[in-house]
Amino acid sequence: MGFALFSTAQFALAARDALQHLVFDAESKSVLHAEMAKKNLFVKRGIVGDSNAYDQSKRLRTGGDCTHSVYSPSPFHPPPPQVWGPPHGYLSPAAPPYDPYGGYHAPPVPMPPSAPIAAPSSYVPVQNVKDNPPCNTLFIGNLGENINEEELRSLLSAQPGFKQMKVLRQERHTVCFIEFEDVNSATNVHHNLQGAVIPSSGSVGMRIQYPF
Repeated sequence: MGFALFSTAQFALAARDALQHLVFDAESKSVLHAEMAKKNLFVKRGIVGDSNAYDQSKRLRTGGDCTHSVYSPSPFHPPPPQVWGPPHGYLSPAAPPYDPYGGYHAPPVPMPPSAPIAAPSSYVPVQNVKDNPPCNTLFIGNLGENINEEELRSLLSAQPGFKQMKVLRQERHTVCFIEFEDVNSATNVHHNLQGAVIPSSGSVGMRIQYPF
């Protein structure tokens, strides 16, 4: 059995909660039992000329229980934040990081490589003297007999404003119509891809016109 004196009641309460049932002898499994004393323990410093001075190490205050004034913290010195762990003297372990797979090993899923976007192999000059006023639909001629439709679609569908396309294979040649969301998108393709050579079309450059 022993007594401990703390500077404030808050420190005493924190020590009591932290040391309660703390195992201090693993072999005998002895634990601490801590509680607040029923009476305050004071160490009163002797004052010269004071005949009522107490012995500094062996005197206990014999009158009165803990009063409100003893436990009330000073407004100029607020109680320090509690730094002790939870009861029983054990510190709670930090929460483990969130694991969406519940601890199971989940290898990364390989992503299939994206299909490459077809690009013109080159550009050649194209005679385009008979054209119509700009609109949101384009007509593409001068496509080779062996033109690959998927290759053509890959190039045109990547253009801003693309909506749909239609390839018409006729007896002597293949043509294509493309619809865009607005006239400006069609105009940009009309200018940027004029004379472009599709690899599967051979060395012939596309002739792009407004059909209406």
